[in-house]
Amino acid sequence: MSRRLPRGRSASSVALEPEVAIAIIGLFSAAADGEGITSTEQYALSEMLGEIGQFEDYSEEDFEELGEKVAILIEEEDPEELVAQAVNSLPNRGYREAAYITAILVVGIDEEVPDSEQDYISELQEALNISNERAQELIDEVFGVEEDEECEDDEEE
Repeated sequence: MSRRLPRGRSASSVALEPEVAIAIIGLFSAAADGEGITSTEQYALSEMLGEIGQFEDYSEEDFEELGEKVAILIEEEDPEELVAQAVNSLPNRGYREAAYITAILVVGIDEEVPDSEQDYISELQEALNISNERAQELIDEVFGVEEDEECEDDEEE
């Protein structure tokens, strides 16, 4: 049974801070494989958030505070409603794309993307209103560097 991302506003229509929304989407993405969030995924998520423009001015204390806010929300809210609320809290394309990039990085961290995770990413892409063409551009930007490095390694051999 696949998880569905609800559309529209959740019962709790309080807008989340965009940074909190991105972190929630990242955490939910890490758990999309049904195996919970591994320490590798948690570490990778914190590193990824640090690389996203919206978080560039965040201090270590800011990240700790963000983590606490997210943890409280996850305890108090239904996860699927929380993700829908997070999606609806992203104010513009830049934030929506940052959330999508965070999700694909977290899902791809173990280098395995089973059908359930692929379905989740497709649903998230649709919920974030990102076209297939733009999604592919983002995927190529994120994972394209590794492909270039592999090509260089092949040429050296």
